[in-house]
Amino acid sequence: MRLKLPRTYKLLLALAVVVGPFYWLMFTEDGRRRSDLLILHILGNPSFNIAYDRLSGGVNHADIEAQFPKIDFQCAERQSALGDEVCGAEIASFNGLPARRALLHYGAGRLTALRLDYRPDYHELLTESLSNGLGAPAQEAGGSTLRWQAEGGTIVLPAKPPETDANAALMWLAPVLTGDY
Repeated sequence: MRLKLPRTYKLLLALAVVVGPFYWLMFTEDGRRRSDLLILHILGNPSFNIAYDRLSGGVNHADIEAQFPKIDFQCAERQSALGDEVCGAEIASFNGLPARRALLHYGAGRLTALRLDYRPDYHELLTESLSNGLGAPAQEAGGSTLRWQAEGGTIVLPAKPPETDANAALMWLAPVLTGDY
């Protein structure tokens, strides 16, 4: 028995095969995110996939370098409320979201803060991801920031999508530690 498909059916099937993936990449949130990630990785910046639950005030330079050997952090001494040294690197993504930069602050050789500059278009996805992994956030500063309490520190994120790239940053802060780590 020989089946013959109608010409219209074949045409519609061919259009679906060609247009479907294009539509997904251009017009869905997940498709745009994956397209952005691909382009950013092609441009040469590495991924920075960090487990928030593994961050703590006990993490040091060697731990970060061992975990992320492909990321070239540039460090400089800089006195601030967050520590006495800051290390930064351009990154393509963190935890599957397009990003720009990672800044790690150290005090006495230990990680005290982490700033991840992300792309504002992905603010809602980042908020949802943090809520799924860490639970519902607490609203702080009159409702302008969201705060999650992780095992080794606190994560802070603006409550509303930032209007500029400069304000699109996630912060992880180590708890105030006393005594030995």
